[in-house]
Amino acid sequence: MRRPSAVLSHLTAGPARTLLGLGVSAIFVFLFLRDTDFGAVSEAFTSADVELILIAMAVFFAGVWFRAVRWHILLRPIADASPQRLFPIMAVGYAGNNILPLRGGEIVRAHTLYRQFGVRHTAGLANVFVERVLDGVMLTLFLVLGVVAGLVGLGGMAPAGDVLTATMAFLIFGVSVTVVALYVIARHPERAQAIIVRVLRRIPVLRRHDGAWVSGLIDGVRPAGDPALLTAAFFASAAAWGMEALMYFLVGEAFDLDLPLPVYLLVAAAANVIISAPSTSGGVGPFEWAAKEVVLIYLVAAHAQESAIAYAASLHGLVLVPITLVGLAFLWYYHVPVRRLLRGAAPDEEAPPAGADSQR
Repeated sequence: MRRPSAVLSHLTAGPARTLLGLGVSAIFVFLFLRDTDFGAVSEAFTSADVELILIAMAVFFAGVWFRAVRWHILLRPIADASPQRLFPIMAVGYAGNNILPLRGGEIVRAHTLYRQFGVRHTAGLANVFVERVLDGVMLTLFLVLGVVAGLVGLGGMAPAGDVLTATMAFLIFGVSVTVVALYVIARHPERAQAIIVRVLRRIPVLRRHDGAWVSGLIDGVRPAGDPALLTAAFFASAAAWGMEALMYFLVGEAFDLDLPLPVYLLVAAAANVIISAPSTSGGVGPFEWAAKEVVLIYLVAAHAQESAIAYAASLHGLVLVPITLVGLAFLWYYHVPVRRLLRGAAPDEEAPPAGADSQR
C-alpha cells in the first residue's frame, strides 16, 4: 500500500485538480458577490460588535476541544490518547484541510497521530471517517430541527424551502445506510475483512496487494460496533456542533441579524455540507454562498444581502484563520511541515517512531 504521504501528494498534485478547485470557487464567489452594494457591506463590517465576535471565536475553540474529546472516545479501542494530547493534532488537521485541497488535512492528522501514538495510518484514517459520519449525523439533525422549526413557524420562521428539505432527506438516507454498514463491519470484523479482501482482489490495480492493510481499516472503525462508545461520542459530537452553532449565532448577533437560533442550525448544515464539493482549500466560495443564501431566506431588512455577505465572510474567516494559525504552529512543533508530506518523507507505516505510545 502506498504511504499516506504518497497518497497526499497524489490527491493534491496536478494542474487539473487545482484548476477544478479554482473554477468551482470562482463560480461561487461570483454568485456570492453578485449585485452587491460594497459600500453597504463595508458599513456592515464597521458596525459589527467586536466583543461578540471575539466571544464567538472562543466558543469555536471550545467546540474544537469537544471534538478532541470525541476523538479520544473513538480512539479508546486502539490508543490511549488524552484530549489534551489530541487537541493539537486536531488543530493540525484543521490547518491541513484549510491549506490543502480535497481535505488533505485528514491525512496530515492521521500521519501526526501515527508519529505521536504509533496508530497505523489506515486505522487512523478509518477512525477519522467514523468521526465524519458522526458529523453527518449532527448536520442531519440540524437540518431536521431547522426544517421542522420553519414548518411550525417557530420565531416567525418561514419554511426552509425545497433545496434544504431535499438535502435533509438525502442526508437521512445516506447517513443511516453508512451508520448501519459501519456497525455491521465493527460487529463482525473477521467476516468483513474477508469480504473486503475478496472484493479488492477483483480490482486489477489492487490485486497485487496482500490486503493486510485492511485490518487497519477494520481496527479504525471498531468503535462503531460499541454502543457505549458510540453514545458517548454522539454526546461529544452534540457538544462540539452545539458550540459551532452557538458561534454562528453570536456572529449573527454581532451583525445585528436578529434571526432565530434554528436559522443558524440551517446555516451550519448547508455551509458544511456544500464544502464537501471540490473547491479551493478551506471551501472558500461555496461556504460563503451557502451561508448567505440561507440567511436571505429569513432576513428581512434594508441592505439584507449586504448584511448577509458581511456575516458570511466574517463567519468563514473566523472558522478558517485562527485555527489554521494554531494548527501551523503545532505542525512546526511536531516537525511535520506540509512540504515534508508532499515530498513523501513520512516514516514507514509499520515502524512507529521511537518514543511513540504503543498501539493497543
